[in-house]
Amino acid sequence: MDTEQLVIQFIAKLLTYGGTGALVAYGLFKFLGKKWIENKFAEKLQEHKHAQDKELEELKFKINALFSRITKIHEKEFEVLPEAWLKMQEALGRASQLVSLFREYPDLDRMSKEAISEFLAQSKLNDYEKKELLEASNKLTYYQNTIFWHDLKETQESFWDFHNYIIKYRVFMSSILQEQFGKIDDIIWKAIVERKVGHEANDIKMWTNAYKQIRDETNPIRDEIEKLVQSRLHYDQVE
Repeated sequence: MDTEQLVIQFIAKLLTYGGTGALVAYGLFKFLGKKWIENKFAEKLQEHKHAQDKELEELKFKINALFSRITKIHEKEFEVLPEAWLKMQEALGRASQLVSLFREYPDLDRMSKEAISEFLAQSKLNDYEKKELLEASNKLTYYQNTIFWHDLKETQESFWDFHNYIIKYRVFMSSILQEQFGKIDDIIWKAIVERKVGHEANDIKMWTNAYKQIRDETNPIRDEIEKLVQSRLHYDQVE
């Protein structure tokens, strides 16, 4: 039993017996009781303030930690989205060139040996392919067929670079951006495959279908992605 409780019990006994002692005890009780209540109130107030301060500090810590995570996510988003946009544009550009119905080629069958040699020196053909072209009876046909596979390889590499990037960093994209990037990814790949199969089968219809897919289906999605990326990066605030 603490001191305060002992004092209160002693005063209670004096009050029970009455007399002058009771009067003294009553006055003492009023004085000690008031002090005791004030002290207790001060203690409780201090305890409450301490608890509030502790709770406030914990809340500040949680808010700061959350804000730090959000900031890091947004910083990564500012890095990922422009890069994803550039890789998409690169893949789309190469695919557009691959499926184009209106490609121009030099008339190799009418060029001089010197002109052909200069052209081949700057071309993507391998050395053995350059040799075969010079020996071919129809140089233009050989070149068109051979350069296709080089263009296809570069287009596929560009596509996979874009495809793997959006998979790797999709966590930093909003759900709608994930969806739109996924749509244009599918269209590009289908067009590449159809163009390849069409080339192997000498099927102009498949080539035309691939061209139409890129021309008609990608533009609306690309425009939507552009708006979404600008919105996420707050483009309008820096104009």
